[in-house]
Amino acid sequence: MKKFIVLLIVLLMLAGFGITSSAEVVTLLADQTIEVGTLTVEVVGGNLEVTYTITNPEWQLGETHLYVGTSIPTKSAPGRFPYGPGGAVYTIALTDFGGVFPLYIAAQAEIGKVDPVTGDPVLDPNTGLQIEETAWADGIQIRSGKNWAMYFEFEL
Repeated sequence: MKKFIVLLIVLLMLAGFGITSSAEVVTLLADQTIEVGTLTVEVVGGNLEVTYTITNPEWQLGETHLYVGTSIPTKSAPGRFPYGPGGAVYTIALTDFGGVFPLYIAAQAEIGKVDPVTGDPVLDPNTGLQIEETAWADGIQIRSGKNWAMYFEFEL
């Protein structure tokens, strides 16, 4: 009977039942208060997958920047984040973090205003350029009083 139980445990582990996964969905905020979409963070196989999704039809996704690390970010300049500039999805090997958890994530995106019917860019009448905003995944301010850049904690 003991051999059967040990064999069953080994088979379950080989089938993946011994591996846990996590997923979290965080609101993407533009101009501090406008809900424009979501950031989904999940473990897929041995990777961390981070996906930016714009759900508000008045906005489109532009360039993105991402911080993922084992310590709270100290810089709020997205151009200095280790990932990006990029698009809607980042895939990062969990081994990059040396097995240290929780992870701290700061996700920023440039978004452009569009006509929800035509999808055409909405232009600023003064400059003739598309109206743009910065969006951050909702969380805790990185540098209180400096700007509104935010991070959150992801527990595996």
